[in-house]
Amino acid sequence: MVEVSRFYSAPDQPYGTHLALRWNGRVRYIVPRTAAGQKACWKLFHPGRLGFPLRAMARLPRLLGAVSCVEADKLASIREAISKDAGLSCCRTGAPGPWSKDTILFLDQSAEPQYIVKAGAGEAVNSLLRNEAKWLRTLRSQASLVDHIPEVVAHRSGEDLSFVVERPLQGKFEHKLRELHFAFLRKLQEYSRQTMPLEESRLYQNLRSRLKDLDGLLTQAWSIRIEKAMRQIEQSLSGPAILFVAAHNDFTPWNIRVQGGVARIFDWEYADYEQLPLFDPLHFALMPMALKRDKPQNMLRRISRILQLCEQSLGKERCYAADTQALAYLVNLCTLFLWADRGRCTQHPTIVSYAHLIDQISRSCSSMPGTARE
Repeated sequence: MVEVSRFYSAPDQPYGTHLALRWNGRVRYIVPRTAAGQKACWKLFHPGRLGFPLRAMARLPRLLGAVSCVEADKLASIREAISKDAGLSCCRTGAPGPWSKDTILFLDQSAEPQYIVKAGAGEAVNSLLRNEAKWLRTLRSQASLVDHIPEVVAHRSGEDLSFVVERPLQGKFEHKLRELHFAFLRKLQEYSRQTMPLEESRLYQNLRSRLKDLDGLLTQAWSIRIEKAMRQIEQSLSGPAILFVAAHNDFTPWNIRVQGGVARIFDWEYADYEQLPLFDPLHFALMPMALKRDKPQNMLRRISRILQLCEQSLGKERCYAADTQALAYLVNLCTLFLWADRGRCTQHPTIVSYAHLIDQISRSCSSMPGTARE
């Protein structure tokens, strides 16, 4: 059989159990042939505008070029780790890159979401999923956080195949940063708060480690940009101990479900301790704008509004040197992207957008709100 994706193959017979839906040259989703299975897939994955052509492709597979396929052996090994009662599967394939992984939804017999699985291969993916499993188990042991965190059902670690099986979270997307998001962040930050000098923090040590690995790989423009920004961060935050907290580090609207006024957070792969308190709210506000290639001046205005909102909702203690926290957030994310792709991903929309922001904030750091350490 011909491989359609990591977990599905095209069968010898004309009709398989699933349909692989291609867009712009690669498979994006794999859905069951049944209407109920497809409905459950779209409801949980929320493909946005892409949902319209994909739904049409699933309804008219021969006419619109969907590929017939069946589950492959790797998916069978995941089924063995969860439950014999797991029903139909559907899959959202990951984007190419060192962290590429697929997200698989298993349905129960009534076509309701039963398990959500993140799976892939390679050392980088294995490390991310191991981190996610650790964080989910740790946070669910905290009484104040358990209602916000998905349950881990199974975890397998290995370079050939790694996966985390979780209970799916129900609820709606909320695209505006609201009090319910801050309520969660206050709990997470209170649980994990600690003070230390900047140079002793995991954040700073990771930044310096990445920059050492990137030595000689960055363009001249990026080298100058990062060197200037790091110098400003160190001048502002070095000295007496400052507050660090745990951060989700991918706190975006699409990684959160809201149900009954409670924010439920998933995708904890990049979570870490000893991060700056404003990283998560800044990421929530800026990442959607960056991916849409919004204008730098609009993003700068957004930063200013978010910093003001954070001071109201998180308090002044966590908003010390707010402009420098914003600069550190941008540098931290950009160096992570550049380090993962050996300095080659300079045209990614987030990298391009954040490069402009780093340059402008570096030029006028003192004009941003909350520059003083309090």
